[in-house]
Parts: sequence; C-alpha cells; structure tokens
Amino acid sequence: MKYSTKTETIHKIIYIASFLIAQFSYGSTTEVTEGYYHSKDIGDSIFVSVNKNQAKLEYNNGSKMVFYLINGSLQADRISGENTYTLQPTSSENFIIIETDTREKVGEYSIYALPGLFKKLLSILVSSALLFSIMQAYLKVNKIWKRRKNEEVASSISIVAALLGFAVGVPFLLNNIFITNDYFSAGKVVLGLSLAIIFTLIGAGVFVDANRGKGFFTLFAEALNLEKKESGELLNAMLRPKGAQKIINILTKLAAIDDDIAQEEIDLINDFAEKWHIDIPTLKVGKPEQVTNLVELKELVQSYLDEKPDLDVASGLTDLINLMAEADDEVTDEESMAIAEFTGMISHYISVEKGGDITVFDVNIVPQGEEQIQSVREILPDLEPTKERSGTVFKVGSFFSEAYAEAVCEKYIALGLYTDTNKTVIPARTT
Repeated sequence: MKYSTKTETIHKIIYIASFLIAQFSYGSTTEVTEGYYHSKDIGDSIFVSVNKNQAKLEYNNGSKMVFYLINGSLQADRISGENTYTLQPTSSENFIIIETDTREKVGEYSIYALPGLFKKLLSILVSSALLFSIMQAYLKVNKIWKRRKNEEVASSISIVAALLGFAVGVPFLLNNIFITNDYFSAGKVVLGLSLAIIFTLIGAGVFVDANRGKGFFTLFAEALNLEKKESGELLNAMLRPKGAQKIINILTKLAAIDDDIAQEEIDLINDFAEKWHIDIPTLKVGKPEQVTNLVELKELVQSYLDEKPDLDVASGLTDLINLMAEADDEVTDEESMAIAEFTGMISHYISVEKGGDITVFDVNIVPQGEEQIQSVREILPDLEPTKERSGTVFKVGSFFSEAYAEAVCEKYIALGLYTDTNKTVIPARTT
C-alpha cells in the first residue's frame, strides 16, 4: 500500500513536470494524452506518442501515421491522389480519426494504459534538452570569454571548424522551421550557430589588443592562413611514433660519436626528420660542433625507453642505430662498443616487456686495502660500498653488452683498481 502511494506521487510529479516543461518549451499542445489506445470499431491497438506540435500513431503491424498541429487541428500529410485524415480529440483520453474531405469517421480510440515510468522520465529529460543546451552554451562561452584577448587562446580556435558549424547548422535550421516545424530543434541549432559566430570572432583575433586597427576580413584571412599551416599537426602526431624527437636526437648524437659526421648520416637523419615533420638544426659534414658524450647518450636512450614505446618501434630503433653506424661505411671501435650497449638496452627493454630472460653484465670494483677504498670514494663519491665474502665491493653498474662492460672495466683497471665483470641472467617473469 505504501509502495502504491509512493508510485502515484512520483507519477503526479512527472505529469506536472512534463506539463510545465511542455508549456515552457513549446507554447502549444496537441491536447492528446500519450499512451496506449484501443479501437472499439476495428479492434486495433496503437501507441500514441506526443512530441511538440505533433502526434505519432504506431500500429501493431509496424506502420506509423503522423499528425501535425495545423491551424488548431491535427492533420496528416496529404499525398497526391490519396485521402488525408484528421485526428480529433473528444476528451483527454479519447479521440477519433476522420477523413478530412468527407468528414467520415475512420476509427474511435480510447486510452487503456499510460506509458512506463522510464519513458515519462526520458520524455522530461528530452524536453529539458533546450534548457540544458542553453546552460552548456553559456558555460562554453563563459570559460573562454575572459581569455578572448589572449593571442594564444585566439590562435587555438579553429576557424574552419566554426565555418563547418555554419555549413551544417543552416540547412538543419531551415529544415526545422519550414519543413518539420520543429521549433524546439530549431532553437538548439540557433544556439549552435550563435556559438559558431562567437568562436569565429574570438578565433579571428578580433578582441586581441595587438590586432586593433585591422579589419575583420584581414584577421579572418590571417587566421585561415595560420590554420592552413597547422592543419596537419594532429595527423602528423598520430603518424609519428612515440618518442620520435628523442629518436632523432639519438641518431644525431650517434652520428657525431666518432668525431666526424658523414653526408650519408646527415641524409638518413633528414629523411626521418622530414617524414615525422620534426625541425632539426642544420647538420654539416665533418667535425661536429659538440662531441658526443657516451654517458649522456646512454641517458638519452634510457629516457626514450622510459616512455614505453611500442615494441616494434623500439626494435626498429635497433636497426636504425646499426644503419647509422654503417652509413659512412666505417665503424670505429668506439661506435661498435656504443652500438652494442644501446642495442643491448633496447633488447633488455623488449625482453622485460615480453617476459623473456634478461642478460646483463655487472661491473664491480674490489679495492685491495683501505687506500684503494679511499681512492674509489674520491672517483665515485655517490657510490655506496657493499660487504660481500670477497670484501668491500663497489658496484659500478649493470651494462647490456659485454664489450661496453669490458671497456668500463679497463678504465678502472688502468687506475690500478681491481675490477671485474660478472654475467648475470635474470629469468623470465612469472605471472
């Protein structure tokens, strides 16, 4: 009993809200209640949906008939050579359909069920759409209006998109006004066109202080020209692999690793820079302006891998690195060592992502006595020692190629420090 009372209360609220919104939105009514009707004459059942200034009848066989409110009466569209019909309400829950010309009654219908609660609620939400559209339009404009004088904000608005708004909106507006008489939808289109006008003015830079004195058409042409230049930015970004800029930087530094840049290396770098639409400084054949630091280059490669690029792209970078080294038909020992390390880093990244075994080469300094311990502390002040069975050990780092690890090892051996390398295989991840 309590449930029934609550349900009736909800129904009353929905009916009142529907009525108020209908009055506010449309200013006219078909005087037909939406619901399920039954014909006493022909034994047919139909569903009547009331939408703005029209009533739509849906029959059990799937056919439909739409009546439009014209000069105070609901009339169906006349088809050349055929009869047309008029829907005439006799009460809020009954109506008859008559043949317009002969006034002969075709059928009489009485309501037997109201639409479900969800359908009523949905109808209210749809009816409220114009109000929501007004609020949405205000919030959009309000957010950008106080920034309309900012040149960066103005240049970030697409003039072409605004023009497309006109191209799409105007035909729909004319259709809603002159053909379907759907003034509610026409109102929404007018809102959209109003937004297009506002964004066109802001996008053209009309409100920017620096543009004072310039005519609208001049500003409009400048904005179009700017957009033409930037039109491919999003597409290029989509076609450009992740970390493309860092790939170019890696190749550029790799070209200078042997203190000599070849024309073949420059051509290769330029090919990818143009393909990915990346601006790079002009490269010159011969001695580079800045010698490549191996430590910095390794950090750059690691920074690229930290961005989690696609495995196929990362694997392709390995081929690119080797291609760069061989572009001038000469691979120095330093290049060979660096390439082995960098390709090892990439292989390590791919193995980790795929869950495969990982092979690394650890470089450890094992000082012989207190004097050597102090020497290591001076050379590597940030390195903390660990205690192992062999004594105090300074772990220099893990490397991904044996050649690179050996080169690092030789560096400290030359300083009189006992240094060795250990190969370690880290097993695949288990899930």
